[in-house]
Amino acid sequence: MDKFTIKGLMDYYLRTNSTGTPFRDLTQEDLASLAVLSIFDKKGQTVQTSNYTYERPDGVIDTSEFNVTREEYEKAVKNISKQIKKEIGKDFTGVNIPSYDDMQAMLKEDNKITFSEINLFVREKIIRKSETDRPQPILIPEKTASNEKTPEQMRQFLAEIENSPLSIEAMERIDAKLAEAKANGTTAFDFTGLADDAQKEIDAFVPDNDASYNVQDGIDGRQYNDCGQVVTRINNTAGFYEKYKYESDKSDENYHEMMRYNGNGYKTEYFRRETLKDKDGKSFTGVVIYVLDENEKVVRITYPEGAVYDKRVDDFNDYNMFMQWLKYDEAINGAE
Repeated sequence: MDKFTIKGLMDYYLRTNSTGTPFRDLTQEDLASLAVLSIFDKKGQTVQTSNYTYERPDGVIDTSEFNVTREEYEKAVKNISKQIKKEIGKDFTGVNIPSYDDMQAMLKEDNKITFSEINLFVREKIIRKSETDRPQPILIPEKTASNEKTPEQMRQFLAEIENSPLSIEAMERIDAKLAEAKANGTTAFDFTGLADDAQKEIDAFVPDNDASYNVQDGIDGRQYNDCGQVVTRINNTAGFYEKYKYESDKSDENYHEMMRYNGNGYKTEYFRRETLKDKDGKSFTGVVIYVLDENEKVVRITYPEGAVYDKRVDDFNDYNMFMQWLKYDEAINGAE
């Protein structure tokens, strides 16, 4: 391990350009992350230019490079804080540089430590796992309470319909189609296949409770797995939970599925990345949202802007809104 110096940090930054930001504009978190890398990341590749040859570090600390004792590492961290404050003027007192145990834990996950892993740790002030103190997973509450709408929620839904011209127009259109179908002895709508696949995924969705470390945001928080992917988010302010799933273990990959639950433990919304097409026929990946009713059944489907989709979806959304209106109107006004 080389001794940390500001010259060594600047040299490392110039050879890797890890952040894409001018050195003078680097944040404390970026400086801290690069400082740790600068004294350990020595292996890489040889770069040949027209005038000279130099070694470019690969931006990764592997097991062979982190061959120091706890005492040596802690001394290096103290020197980082001291030198940066002295020569750059940035106070590192509150910066959460990973401890020796934190570094060992990151190495144990995949035998390497990257800039983004250190930077995430520094920025989020992570409460990270240790081998003996792994955090308990945040669990979705058991379904012990009713998921039926309260009278106040029903009244709010009815009021929103009455105050929205678009909702009233959609309701009138659905009512007219139903009346016409009844008069002709035909079926007004056929929604076969629209939400069937998603409904199967929703019914079978099992939360991933793997927990490696926590990030606290006041009374809210997130929980991450060993790959650095958020697996649980809890919003105590709004009273809901979110559970995420991924298709690979790449830390920078976007989630593939996300389920939102209410405080009573019922599924309320399902987010899924799907391959879609735009108006020019080009494929792209977008998030489709499936809104669920009290029985965890799909009642609304929302596609991202620009996606071309089955136009029956619009009727599906309006029809379900109409049926909810009938149900709630009967429950509120029919009982009065």
